[in-house]
Amino acid sequence: MDVLGAAGSPDPAGRPRLTELAAYLALRPGTERTTIDRDIHPGAAHLDPRATAERLADPLPAKLAALAGWLGTSPEGRDYLEAQAADSYALAPAVSCDWDEFRSLYRRGMRSTSSTADAALAHALALVRGAPFAEAPAGAFAWAEPERQDMLAAIVDTAHELAARRLQYGDHRTAEAAIFRALAVAPEVELLHRDLFYAYASAGARDQLVRSVNRLDALSRRTGRDLDPDTVALLRDLLTGS
Repeated sequence: MDVLGAAGSPDPAGRPRLTELAAYLALRPGTERTTIDRDIHPGAAHLDPRATAERLADPLPAKLAALAGWLGTSPEGRDYLEAQAADSYALAPAVSCDWDEFRSLYRRGMRSTSSTADAALAHALALVRGAPFAEAPAGAFAWAEPERQDMLAAIVDTAHELAARRLQYGDHRTAEAAIFRALAVAPEVELLHRDLFYAYASAGARDQLVRSVNRLDALSRRTGRDLDPDTVALLRDLLTGS
């Protein structure tokens, strides 16, 4: 994850923490400073020595000032980091994030089953560059677990819906691409594997079907998890009927 288009250049050592703060404000706009401080420094509330020392060495007001300097101002002179009422903070409306765009495309794509709607879902998946917060530094972004789960669920739902739609038209390539994009961030979700199995079976690609089944079997063995009954039933139908 990164902040793009900012006017300033933060200290490289402090950039990860400022990026986390920017992400927090993008995902939870209008949050009061005390809540931000608690969420960004969760260990300090439990008197963790390391977290407390970090909080004292780099307090939230200093982080907010550094982030404001990094983001800069709009051509109209408006700060991209806004201090709001009740000591709360938010990014200016001109500041956007991929998650906002993803949700907008998702809503647009789910309103109908037209080719334009399918294109919106495909565009949403194209924004997915990896698992949410996978590159977060150790100890950072603990507050973002609810958002991470929401993002994963939305990515899976988008891929599943797009694949189902495209398979109705025999567009196996687009369906496969959508499924693989989601599997890259949620490899344990068997719904996606079932989608892939069905896509290969409907395309008559038995070799690819068998390879994909073997991949899921290997994953199941590594994680010690039994396959879902729905997966077992689908495989029984596909493999005995092909």
